[in-house]
Amino acid sequence: MLDETVSLRICQDGHANALALNKDCNQVAVAGRSLLKLFAIDSDDGGFTEVCNMRSGKNPNLSYSSNDVAWSSLDNNILATAATNGVVSVWDLSKFGRQKQLLVYNDHQRTAHTVTFHSSEMNLLISGSQDGTIKCFDTRCDKAVNTFYSNSESVRDVKFSPHSPHTFSAVSENGTVQLWDLRRAEKCILQFTAHSDPIYTCDWHPTNNWLATGSRDKQIKIWNMDGKASLDHTIHTIAVVGRVKWRPEKTYHIASCALVVDYSIHIWDIRRPFIPFASFNDHTNVTTGIVWKGSDTNCLISTSKDSTIFKHAFKDASRPALKANAQGASLGRKGDISFANKLKYYLPVTAAQVVKSNSNNNNNTPIQRQRSITGAEQFHIGKSDMCRFLLNSSYTGYVDPELSIQLKEHECFIGCAKELMLTGKKLADICKHNASVCRKYGKHNATTLWYFVEIAYGSNEMNKLKYEHRNSFSTQKNSQTSRRPTQVVNTDVLKWDHNENNNVNGSDNDTELKLLQDDDLMMMDHNGPGGGKQFYPPYGSVILSETQMLTEITFDNFDHLRNGFIYVGPPDISKALALPETTLHCDVQAARPQLDINAEDRDKSPPPNMPVELKVTNVPPVPLWEPHQFIADALLLQNDVGDVQTALSVLIAMGENRKYLPIHEALIEHWFQTYIDQLHRYQMWNEACRVINLSWLRSVRELNQKSTTVHTNCGDCGRPLGGSVGWYCQKCKSMRLAKCSICGLIVRGLYAWCQGCSHGGHLQHLMAYFTNNSNCPKCGHLCEYN
Repeated sequence: MLDETVSLRICQDGHANALALNKDCNQVAVAGRSLLKLFAIDSDDGGFTEVCNMRSGKNPNLSYSSNDVAWSSLDNNILATAATNGVVSVWDLSKFGRQKQLLVYNDHQRTAHTVTFHSSEMNLLISGSQDGTIKCFDTRCDKAVNTFYSNSESVRDVKFSPHSPHTFSAVSENGTVQLWDLRRAEKCILQFTAHSDPIYTCDWHPTNNWLATGSRDKQIKIWNMDGKASLDHTIHTIAVVGRVKWRPEKTYHIASCALVVDYSIHIWDIRRPFIPFASFNDHTNVTTGIVWKGSDTNCLISTSKDSTIFKHAFKDASRPALKANAQGASLGRKGDISFANKLKYYLPVTAAQVVKSNSNNNNNTPIQRQRSITGAEQFHIGKSDMCRFLLNSSYTGYVDPELSIQLKEHECFIGCAKELMLTGKKLADICKHNASVCRKYGKHNATTLWYFVEIAYGSNEMNKLKYEHRNSFSTQKNSQTSRRPTQVVNTDVLKWDHNENNNVNGSDNDTELKLLQDDDLMMMDHNGPGGGKQFYPPYGSVILSETQMLTEITFDNFDHLRNGFIYVGPPDISKALALPETTLHCDVQAARPQLDINAEDRDKSPPPNMPVELKVTNVPPVPLWEPHQFIADALLLQNDVGDVQTALSVLIAMGENRKYLPIHEALIEHWFQTYIDQLHRYQMWNEACRVINLSWLRSVRELNQKSTTVHTNCGDCGRPLGGSVGWYCQKCKSMRLAKCSICGLIVRGLYAWCQGCSHGGHLQHLMAYFTNNSNCPKCGHLCEYN
């Protein structure tokens, strides 16, 4: 159990802010805003047992609300806390009740962030505060014996150097590191800017003269403090660094935890700073304190905002490097490809190995292959090789005849993005323009697509038609009749002449089929064709109008009609007259009851003395071919070949016609995001903004409303101007810099200012002023105004 990971929930209310080990490493103190407890580390099972609760009183004061806790390195009964009200308390665990609070120092004016004991002087301790001062206390005195002014707004951490007994380091929120000598409080011995953001923590290396600093810029920097401070290593983390602690007996290992977002504790090898050597992922909230258990390199104790305390066994840590992909590729915006892969590292061959190898060869011993390095100890040796493949200059679909140069693919993309017209004119004009642009840059498929869109949606004839989605024959019937003129029902017929004595065109006993057109039939009278013979519908014929045909005879579609003819006659001879083995025959026969006819009459076509009629109606309305599915398939094809630019440009240019295309909205949103991302990669901000503004999807249009906040600071005190009023500083109660330099009133709208002198005002006032002047109206600075 000693090498197992164990945990304990330490409180129900509140959470821990810090923890500290005593010099024997058998007790741990945990402190928080509503917590101050001592836990014993069991020697048998390695678990935790609560031994003292120093906040058990009913009405504890604010001096118990701790930000940090430190244990004396020389006495197991002495520890100190730094409280949120600025009080630094010294506790004597050998006493009872309220007497445990041995000393209370009220020297700080604001919150005390950190406290630490001297490593060799048991009576000395120092603390850093939000008031920008560092106080040195002697437990034999009731007040601070020295005050060090850091000239910064806040001191976040202080640490004594293990290499110099009188030196300590202090890190501040302004990003500076200071080295102080306990004997010289008037001025620091060294000061340098370590980070661009506030520094929250620091730690000295136990053997080397290195100082590690962690900052809000998500970096851990290792500084060599021999002589002038120099930066040796930089570790890039994924979150704001809250604590750092060097790993004992491991020169290059350091532990860190985050202040926000990341709940894990990472162990870094400073020689390989981009991926953690090991990670502990047990906490469910932000880790607030970490400490190694003495010289034990495999045991780390931590506490968190999840109100737990963990003793981590190193064998249970995860190894992110083992899960990482050993190779990767990236496509550049100009078509180049970068490829990186892991390299195997082999141990260098020593002189002794060469001698041994020669002796083995003399003894005819097989030569052994060189062994590659593996294992955790060689973690820092991990190396990779990167290759870059450039796009061949001859790879292009088009050669510009004017410039006589070959255009690469990214150049065609940029040219089309700048020259394609998406709105502003008629669709036909847009399609013609875009087709010429695509032809110019060698996108021949896109050129054809633009021409087809012009024909299908841009012409006046096609615009007169209302495209609708049709899924069945019944819907087709209704839509077609609504857009076709009313047709004249032809009630005349084609007749079979059954008079055997009637000779037509010299053909006896022949039956002639005469097709009479609508116009001819309507003009026919008694003296018309046929020698004045009048045509009457024969007895027993059935004449159906177009509406009756469509309602009384049901077909799945019109493909079964033969040139618009359909036979309607006596049901007992329909089989004899219909063409055998035809679809029409089968459909008509299936729709009607069949009567058997005589066997001798089956060979006669038509049967004798039987009035028969073949009716000719107008051709049923043929559904108009609609281009919606074709255009949608063409756009999907453009997407499949990687040309999202053309697919989305066509959709935008089509305007309201795009609602007829059967393309899912989620896919269109993906096209928008992809195209906008491509434009951003080429830094084409104006073109990307134009595409966003032309979008009809709310999720895309809202992209212009994100990440557009400008954070400003007060010109007097430097604090951010927060709150609902952006021109008023809540700290210094000033609104002077928000006033217009011309009229003296507060600028509540658009504000323009000079970056040289920082004076500004209303835009219209400045435009009028700088028309005749070139100097600042406030300070006389020579301002540049365009």
